[in-house]
Amino acid sequence: MKRLISALASVSAIFCFATGVFAAGDNKYYSEFALKHKLNNKFDLFFTPEFRYNNDMGNLYYYQMRLGSTFHAHKNLDLALAYRFLQNKVSGNWDTNDVQYIEMITVPKIKLGGFNISDANKVEYRFYANAPDRWVYRNLLTFAHPAKIGGFEFTPYVSDEIYYDFEVGKANLNWATLGANKKMNKYLTLGFYYRAETSRVGSSSKWLTNQILGSNATIDF
Repeated sequence: MKRLISALASVSAIFCFATGVFAAGDNKYYSEFALKHKLNNKFDLFFTPEFRYNNDMGNLYYYQMRLGSTFHAHKNLDLALAYRFLQNKVSGNWDTNDVQYIEMITVPKIKLGGFNISDANKVEYRFYANAPDRWVYRNLLTFAHPAKIGGFEFTPYVSDEIYYDFEVGKANLNWATLGANKKMNKYLTLGFYYRAETSRVGSSSKWLTNQILGSNATIDF
């Protein structure tokens, strides 16, 4: 528990630093939902729709649908392949330039000192209806630790994900997240999180910080 408290305190300090250094932006809300089906001991299927709201959480501006499969190659390694379709609003209107992704994901993971540690390496090939295709690399490092308060069991976690855009040759997005998941029963897991999002457009040197609250629900069947 002391390790858990130290980790949460460290991330809270990072959040305070980030919100103080970077320019203030928007308040957003992300709603995520996942359906997962275990085919066997090696393969899972997943379908994950997501909806995002900006302008102080009052405007639906983005939605995406992901479909894919995870291969449990080893107890310390997962491999996944996914297809993603998304649309977002531009100047208040839904963009007709459909965006589709192919995602290739490698996730080494270990258990160390009571923590579940994973490092997801994601390579995305993004193709657009009316724009040049591009490659993006994402790295998501996560530390999770089971916890219990009285009879309430849950799993708090901290994570950081950085996006590197090969077209501009720079990192242009970072998500620092503090959250917790609660397994309600063998089929349903619920979670909530706070995320500090720092981003910049193209090769600009100016970073903008958005505050994000998110919820997620996962059904295993």
